[in-house]
Amino acid sequence: MNPPSTRPLLARLQGVHKTFAGSGAAALRGIDLDIHEGDFVCLLGPSGCGKSTVLRLLAGLLKPGGGSLQWGGEGKRPEIGFVFQDATLMPWASVADNVYLPWQLQDVPRAQVAGAIDEALALVGLREAADAYPRQLSGGMRMRVSIARALVTRPRLLLMDEPFAALDEITRNRLNQDLAALWRQLGCTVVFVTHSVIESVQLASRVVVMAARPGRIVGELEGLADRRQPRLPGLTPEAAEQSQRVSALLDRAMGMAA
Repeated sequence: MNPPSTRPLLARLQGVHKTFAGSGAAALRGIDLDIHEGDFVCLLGPSGCGKSTVLRLLAGLLKPGGGSLQWGGEGKRPEIGFVFQDATLMPWASVADNVYLPWQLQDVPRAQVAGAIDEALALVGLREAADAYPRQLSGGMRMRVSIARALVTRPRLLLMDEPFAALDEITRNRLNQDLAALWRQLGCTVVFVTHSVIESVQLASRVVVMAARPGRIVGELEGLADRRQPRLPGLTPEAAEQSQRVSALLDRAMGMAA
């Protein structure tokens, strides 16, 4: 059991259930999860355990079938950025136009947020690519554009659904390092879905392991991420030990899902 966080509560899922009407499959059952300001939470578990469903509940794209989702502070859903598995860029639009999209959907004039667009691109190292088109970019660069688009409104909560899963290992590791640096720099809260034990331990301040059929939380462990660390911990003895602990929880989850 981890000690209670001293940071303010951002979101609380309490006894949350979710069943999809078409199939009648129970996607989630009895989910209890607290997310605090400044957390980097990795949701780890086998396919079908409801990790992405949790993200969509937090984003307001789905509603709980039972239980409650409560927000801290003023009790309102905060500004949210969402990064999907695919970069989901508009191929006919420039990089800058793709990043402008969240503001465009709110009818905010482009000139009013030009500085925010430039700043978001600078955060992901793509300021010089503002006029390029997605077809001219590598897979890693396209994902950076997607992250810039999610950050352009400066959300308090960033939701990421396996954003680097389709990338090669070298690109993935570099993006993980850059994401860890952005989290420390911006101070936002991140909930990140992954299937990778190493990725979860390296990125997360908390690793939440889930089992499937129905989706439920098996356990939580502290990750290695710390705002004081200048880089990811890599294959240190501490990382190896923590990976073994997370793997043991994941093995339990896989056995429960079998």
